[in-house]
Amino acid sequence: MGISVGRNYALELVKTPYFLLVDDDHVFTNRTNIEKMIDVLERTDTSIVGGKFEGHSKFGGRIQFGNYLKTQTLSLFSGLCDGNITQFPGCEQCDSTSNIFLARTQDIRDIGGWTAELKVTEHTDFFVKMKAAQKKVVFCDDIEVANKQEKMKGAYHNLRYGKERKDHMVSILLSRYNVNGFYWCSRWNLDPESKNPACRSYKQKEVHC
Repeated sequence: MGISVGRNYALELVKTPYFLLVDDDHVFTNRTNIEKMIDVLERTDTSIVGGKFEGHSKFGGRIQFGNYLKTQTLSLFSGLCDGNITQFPGCEQCDSTSNIFLARTQDIRDIGGWTAELKVTEHTDFFVKMKAAQKKVVFCDDIEVANKQEKMKGAYHNLRYGKERKDHMVSILLSRYNVNGFYWCSRWNLDPESKNPACRSYKQKEVHC
């Protein structure tokens, strides 16, 4: 059935205004500040407030719809946030964050939760849906969980990160948002035309310019 179906079922069962999403290999530490997450949601119009994995740098990103070579494109920029939240030092407005976040239940229901046909690689699609629905996401650098993930091997690694799964996710993004190109960047430059190898192109549709 997959992770998306499981999360959607859990979302149906939630009876509180907010819910906390974590993975099964996350461990709370003294920096897992859930109280701050609640405070951000209650004092702002944010839909999701997230943190990062212990020992890692910023885990937020920007999502941009734009044009390149007369085609519609979708670009994801890892590590890029802006718009500091004045009343919450260390927090910035982003378009995506990691799988440690507190969310407004109704806002996630409004976007339909997670895409059921995605058994894995659901994360990117979920936050593109949030962006398209103009839901606000905040990343706080001082909120952490420890990630005790064991090294994945063989068939399970291919299931999670194999080319077939990535291609499936990209095809869904391209068709749902009517774009011809998909770029994944891990730099601070907002120009998808750059030849910088840190920006990978996953364009799948044939385009005639």
